[in-house]
Amino acid sequence: MKKVALFMDGWKRYFTYAWPLGFMQKIKEARADVNLYIFNSNGNWNRDDGYSYGEYNIYNLPELTDFDGIIISVNNIKYPEVTAELLDRIRKSGVPAISLETAFDGLHFVGIDNYDAMYDMTRHMIEKHGAKKVWYLAGPKDNYEAQERCRAFRDCMDEYGLPVDDEDVLFGDFSFNDGVTGFEELLRAHGHTCIKHEKDGPDYGGPAEVYGEITSGSFADSAPDAEASNNAEMDERRLEEREIVRKILPDAIICANDNLAVGVCNRAEALGLSVPKDFKVTGFDNFDKAAYYTPRITTVSRIREKIGAEAAEIMLNIWAGNNPDTSSYIDYNCIFTESCGCGADAMLNGRQYLKNYIMGVVEREEIDESTLDFTHLLSKCGDYSGLYPCVQTAYSQAECKKCVMVVDRSLVEMGGAGPTLSAAYDEDVFAVKGYPQRMQIVYRQGIADDGDDTYHSMFPLLDDEVGGNIFLFAPFHFGEKAAGFCCVENGYYLMDKQLWSTVMSEVNVAMINLFNKWRLEQINQELTAISIKDPLTQIYNREGMRQIAAKAFDKAAGQGRALLIMFADMDKLKYINDTYGHEYGDKAIRSAARAIAGGGGISSIPVRYGGDEFVSISIYDEAEPPEERKTAILEKAREIVAQEKLPFELEFSIGYVITDPDGDKTLEEYVREADHSMYQEKMQRRVSRQ
Repeated sequence: MKKVALFMDGWKRYFTYAWPLGFMQKIKEARADVNLYIFNSNGNWNRDDGYSYGEYNIYNLPELTDFDGIIISVNNIKYPEVTAELLDRIRKSGVPAISLETAFDGLHFVGIDNYDAMYDMTRHMIEKHGAKKVWYLAGPKDNYEAQERCRAFRDCMDEYGLPVDDEDVLFGDFSFNDGVTGFEELLRAHGHTCIKHEKDGPDYGGPAEVYGEITSGSFADSAPDAEASNNAEMDERRLEEREIVRKILPDAIICANDNLAVGVCNRAEALGLSVPKDFKVTGFDNFDKAAYYTPRITTVSRIREKIGAEAAEIMLNIWAGNNPDTSSYIDYNCIFTESCGCGADAMLNGRQYLKNYIMGVVEREEIDESTLDFTHLLSKCGDYSGLYPCVQTAYSQAECKKCVMVVDRSLVEMGGAGPTLSAAYDEDVFAVKGYPQRMQIVYRQGIADDGDDTYHSMFPLLDDEVGGNIFLFAPFHFGEKAAGFCCVENGYYLMDKQLWSTVMSEVNVAMINLFNKWRLEQINQELTAISIKDPLTQIYNREGMRQIAAKAFDKAAGQGRALLIMFADMDKLKYINDTYGHEYGDKAIRSAARAIAGGGGISSIPVRYGGDEFVSISIYDEAEPPEERKTAILEKAREIVAQEKLPFELEFSIGYVITDPDGDKTLEEYVREADHSMYQEKMQRRVSRQ
């Protein structure tokens, strides 16, 4: 069985379903045993660079030599280095590769001849409609198709001896809004200012100061006659302004795609202009918005599914040992219609279009409701282990055959299936480029994998016994940080209904929220740890005794067990400070804390109660009398003095008390009793020294 990798970057959040659809149709016609693996990103949708790189990182997941063929559709990738790195890997792999719609050295090319198509369109406008003055909206400057179309426009104009000045060509994007703003920019470039002013009426453009006066609120309270006079004056000025615009308009505006063309026509209508009467407009791509817009847009038609099918045909030929042409062009068709002045060549079925539109709206509403339900379900997930079944549920409802989720093992640990990580851990441990070796399969085929199921490679995990299947991949990521990936098998509904990026985006948001929640918990734990620890000695302070020791006290009482509470006071700390300085005084306090902690026993809770006062709380063991525990602390102190070579002895006065688990005294009351016991010992020591 053959395996083909398809690398794609959707336009904004759209998935180009035509590529896999056409490819698999051809594969099935040929009865070939082939599976298609799609690595899809939506890197040009989000304005955040980190997010975009996190999307593009999915291209680094597969080992290219595992595949028998590679197809790429990378015309929308917004970072040239991403495309360059992918191409470099492909060329080094030696795997047969095909590029859709964009020509690259060393790869087969499949697409339409953008140059010839735009040349034909430009020639039509010159020969058929006598266009001499032409403006051009070119689309993205670094886009291959846009470049080829712009080159054809310039070459055709040059062939006919028609000038093209720099201000006649404008680069931007492929969107409707770029058509609107592009038309305004071209008008400004040729000496006219087009402004927006009346939100509830047409915008006719003109000097800002003139229309600023006309549309100001000062006319709201005018008398009817004055208002009528002002309206008449405004209409007259608009007509004058419209005539000024008409004088600078070109014969035609040729656009690199239909979105731009519709945007131009829409803005022209708002300015009181008429297409094709005042100037002519052409588009490219034959989208529905071009066919059903008024006027119907002159455009270039191509069937995208044929591109996918042709890619399959080339791949089959390569596998058969043949040597297909390096470039394969599918047919295109120029549709000359209303916006260029040719008139409608055929009546379109408007009723059917409206019916499809209405049903599309209904379906979209249902999808939006399902998306809201899914988002709500994700928001209820308390950790990652609860998140994965939610994702599986969504994909099952979308009739996907298989769903596999693989994540960085750290997320599994955060999800509660493993140990809690250090508070120092943060997102910096995630991979930025590529995916870590330490990943775990957390969900597959409806079953949660909560064991040590480490991910090693795609195959045989993501394979099928027979061909004809599509495996669709998308990344989990926190900005540019790779958190894992998801793969579904035969997610036709997700692709066809443009749901794939929506679902993955919601999952990513949920994963980020859970990660931030976990980090906040870790920060709170660390802050708590800081608040209950003495910064000098790193043993508990009084707040720590209140929180930690109090719980141990209550637990011991509940179990009917007594506690040994020892209260120790350092002797001669003032002498050490006065004689050796405060640096040695601090060292003495730290050493005393070590003695209390070490001599108090493994299970003891050491507390720095005050400046030179310490408390040790531990389970009382009748087999170990309290005096032995006092001796252990003093011996530990002598050991530390020897190790640290301190120029003084560590001496303590130590008192203690044994709690009564059946009594009603509080921990603080027992500590005061131990303090009193310590004081009595200190007095006895003073008397004995006299």
